[in-house]
Amino acid sequence: MHKQDDSQQNAELRQAFLRHLPKRLDTLTRRGLRQARDGWDINSLSLIFREVQTLAGASGRYGLLDLAEKLFAIESALSDCLEQVRIPEPQVSSLVGDLFEQVREIASARNAATPVVDNRLLVSAADLDRSENGYPLQLMPPADYWKRFPEVVTASSSNVVPIRVAVADADAGANSVAATVPTAATAPAAGSADSSSAATTVKPAANARKVYHLTDGSTFACEIDQKLELSGYELSLLDHMEELIEMIRTFPPHLVVVDAHFLDALDQLGEALKSARTRSSHRVALLALSEQAELDVRLRAMRAGADAFIPLPANTADVMARIAELTESDQSDPYRIMIVEDDRSQAMFAESILRKAGMITTMVTDPLAVLGDIDQFNPDLILMDLYMPGCSGMELTAIIREREAFVSTPIVFLSGESDTDKHFEALNAGGDDFLSKPIRPKHLISAVTNRLRRARHIRRRAQNQNPRDPITGMYERAHVLDRINAKLAADENIAQRGGLLFVELDDATNVREQVGLIGFDKLLGQIGAFLAGHLDAGELVTRFGDTSFIVLSPDRSADELAASSGGLADRVAREQFDVDGQSYSVRLSIGICPFAANLGDAGSMLNAAERAMSESRKPEHDSTSTAGAAQSIGVFAPKASGDAALLENIRNALRSDGFHLVFQPIASLSSDDENETDEQFQALLRLHGDDGKLLTASHIVPLAEQAGLIDDIDRWVLSRCLMVISERARQGRSVRLFVSQSFSAAADSSRIGWLRQQLETRRIHGNRLVLELRLPQQPADRDAISGFAAAVHQIGIGVCLSGATPGENVQSAVEHLQIDFIKLAPECIADRSPRMRDELRRLVHSAHEHGRKVIAPRIEDAQSAATLWTVGVDFIQGNFVQHEAQNLDYDFRAAAG
Repeated sequence: MHKQDDSQQNAELRQAFLRHLPKRLDTLTRRGLRQARDGWDINSLSLIFREVQTLAGASGRYGLLDLAEKLFAIESALSDCLEQVRIPEPQVSSLVGDLFEQVREIASARNAATPVVDNRLLVSAADLDRSENGYPLQLMPPADYWKRFPEVVTASSSNVVPIRVAVADADAGANSVAATVPTAATAPAAGSADSSSAATTVKPAANARKVYHLTDGSTFACEIDQKLELSGYELSLLDHMEELIEMIRTFPPHLVVVDAHFLDALDQLGEALKSARTRSSHRVALLALSEQAELDVRLRAMRAGADAFIPLPANTADVMARIAELTESDQSDPYRIMIVEDDRSQAMFAESILRKAGMITTMVTDPLAVLGDIDQFNPDLILMDLYMPGCSGMELTAIIREREAFVSTPIVFLSGESDTDKHFEALNAGGDDFLSKPIRPKHLISAVTNRLRRARHIRRRAQNQNPRDPITGMYERAHVLDRINAKLAADENIAQRGGLLFVELDDATNVREQVGLIGFDKLLGQIGAFLAGHLDAGELVTRFGDTSFIVLSPDRSADELAASSGGLADRVAREQFDVDGQSYSVRLSIGICPFAANLGDAGSMLNAAERAMSESRKPEHDSTSTAGAAQSIGVFAPKASGDAALLENIRNALRSDGFHLVFQPIASLSSDDENETDEQFQALLRLHGDDGKLLTASHIVPLAEQAGLIDDIDRWVLSRCLMVISERARQGRSVRLFVSQSFSAAADSSRIGWLRQQLETRRIHGNRLVLELRLPQQPADRDAISGFAAAVHQIGIGVCLSGATPGENVQSAVEHLQIDFIKLAPECIADRSPRMRDELRRLVHSAHEHGRKVIAPRIEDAQSAATLWTVGVDFIQGNFVQHEAQNLDYDFRAAAG
């Protein structure tokens, strides 16, 4: 997808997230506070932690730094409890409760109205002190700031310039927060000769619709304010009628919204509003909200100049639709008026009036030519003469109404006919209004404008209820993103069902070159229409980027989504799409992200689905072939955490040879040992975790034993060590490797045969290998070790028992088991007491009497090595000798010398 579309997509993703954030925060804080105060249960802890985690990430990504910080603090406080599957302790519950209260305060602060003449900012006040390159990120003018400039703001002067301050946003670039600040730099100095004549009214910037909201701070008012900001309005919040009147006199807005609390004072606003409408070059509309719907209340609002009256309670979507209607006239395309009049002078008169009012007009003096011109001009309204030669206005209206495209186009009759029966006859033929000639210009403009305003309002409401393209069947992108976030904010049992599909055209660059840019857009439209036509009821599809689509499937399971996606890709591959008479076949790749993945917002889900799609395109990925076309269908699966993640990592390492070995030398302490210069190393198992951390055998082996994977790991380690021994033999450098094995190796009846075959195949002598097993504690285990040790000795392999501490168990093993080495437990080496030293001396002496050698591991310093030498230990291993490494470079002769 092109970068130029990314910012728009990011903005829509951000708006969709923010639109549903208040509900999610309210649900989260209520649950969290109830658990922190009344007691936790582990299931609620898990749900709350997951929601905190997703909202913390999304809030940080969309620039809500203060909120993200508090949520991350809650996540950190609860993470240990969740990992250890335990209930938070009282002090942790108290901390979490305080943090949830702070989250609630932040959420309330964002939704509360503040009496400042500026756009409410989505970043907290705490972030106002932050700066970048020495410049503050945001500027917030104080309340009533504009009253401090009497030399500029006067009854006869409204010379102001809008100052726009860039607010850094992590995803959508810089948002412009408009603060209208008077400045003397744009006006003559007070008292100068030109001061009176220089005063002018500055028009607002293009597409900047200014709204003043006289707010009572209610929850409903805050919701309206939030939607106004997200819709791009310049919003100023006020809490006094006098302040509102002064602002309207100075800077006329596009819309004034008055909350129900101030309805009794609405009469005071009428004169200021009338004056502003006279002076302003744009429409100044007034919307009144009321908790009463009686006729006298409505009349009082209308007499004060209200353009719209909405009784409460009301739906915020309906209020926003009404606001869009009231502010649209200066922002939308000009009205298009077709004037059908056989009298050219009358037609030119009407055309001149309407053109001066900013409308686009076309004049048709031959009624029989109307049907040929109407398709090309596509009028918003037709101004129709009643009597014309060849075809009357009523006849022409009836014919136009038969055309599907113009069945609802307003038709207004304009005639000197005074017979009311003729008026009714004309309206019955399909007309919408009747104006009598002669008509005053302002009455003509008003009649046309009001009729068109209502028509556009009706169309917009229909589109808002079903924002679907009637031709392609695809929905508006913002609507689909909003539905995704609405589902994420739904109850748990609803939010877990369904998923979204990221659908992308394969080999798009080559296809674009074949069909050309215009043809490529037509092709994508056909593909989108095909997708929409083959989706189930309730599923939504929209364009996303230059070569991709999004499909929202609210109810299917992950398996059902994968199956249906495969069928959809197959049908598209078999379809022939016609572009300018040429047939083309295409292939689609699809990535799926189920809602059960709990990723938190639409942006994260789309990223996950796109990654799954990209993974499915890799050559090593298994793809199913249908009708000769390879399908690339990928399903996002969230990475497991904790033991589950490590276990999956272990399985992947076994499949892809992902383990590796490092080696540490085992050096002799005895100068009398005839084998003191033999090269011998301990082989150590290692695995890189997903976070880059190097995992040791102590991390890997216990989990592998639980999962039944330890035999596979044992065999992998032995195979790799035999390869190393064989390679060293070819280099003329014999080496002995000590290789750790699990107890299950001793219980595996096939292990001896497998080892014998490996040695014979590689032509390796068994004495090059020493198998190291943990010292058994139970008699039955010791019997198994005994049989295993006797069997491996027959093929020349040595045996070492590790974890030995002075005592009867070790003494028995030394005396009765066929072993070659014992390796001391690290804890008895760390104990430097005289008692332990004497016990070690006796153990070493007994081992030597029975022909066993003693190894001391994890030796870190010279003092430990010297102590072990005094008690007779044969070999030491550890960082004091050499740190572990992937090579076997240690000079045993130099060390012995």
